[in-house]
Amino acid sequence: MAATADLDWPLADKERVRRLLALPGVRPHSLERLLAARVAVVGMGGLGCAAALYLAGQGVGHLTLIDPDRVAAHNLGRQVLYAPEDVGRLKVEAAGSALRRLRPELSLSLWPHALGPENADFLLAGHDLVLDGLDQGVPRDLLNRWAVAHGVPVVFAGAIGYEAQVLVVAGGQPCLFCLFGSVADAAQDCAVEGVLGPVVGMAGMVQAQEALKLLLGVGRPLIGRLWTWDAYAGRTRILAVPPRPDCPVCASGPVAVGQARMGGQHRG
Repeated sequence: MAATADLDWPLADKERVRRLLALPGVRPHSLERLLAARVAVVGMGGLGCAAALYLAGQGVGHLTLIDPDRVAAHNLGRQVLYAPEDVGRLKVEAAGSALRRLRPELSLSLWPHALGPENADFLLAGHDLVLDGLDQGVPRDLLNRWAVAHGVPVVFAGAIGYEAQVLVVAGGQPCLFCLFGSVADAAQDCAVEGVLGPVVGMAGMVQAQEALKLLLGVGRPLIGRLWTWDAYAGRTRILAVPPRPDCPVCASGPVAVGQARMGGQHRG
């Protein structure tokens, strides 16, 4: 681990990244970028919990957690950062406590707010990357438009029933709208349709994987490609997402998020 001796890593973090440095394509300067990275996680449900856990554990320097909700008993089966004693606490506070137990040196910002056009720039500005852990269509559509308008990569994900999906929008074409179009009436709810807890965790872990690839500059991220997992059949597929020439979000350049028409999206 001598190669990272000159970096400003706490002792625990130097050991934490030892296995990362052994990976093909990862160099000391890659790890420096990781330590300096600022990542926002919008939604601290099953997706956000799994993704944030791995991002903190792998050495991302700063995480911003955004979620207005409080922990409920029904969350405990799939939202792995929470314990029974957290029921009733704000999710961002409970998640922050769990992540700090894992990694005391982690820098955190906790915002118990819902993402909206009036606060998106304030909450998301200054981040290198954003993860979508949302469970509502309107703010997810807003996040897609924000990604295109600001050129910041967003790792989108959804999980329902036995199925999970992950897509990276890198600030240009294609975007989420290119794939799903207007899906305002197609939002799905796991309270009605059910969801297998590990499927949500799988999607969140793939989000963390894609975020780390982008931050480290290694591998081929899922930019313009949809990763799907069917746990019932035990089948994984990756599908190319062609840009739509008539896409109202990404085809004609950035659109101000406050002026955009927002629709629904597949449940996260």
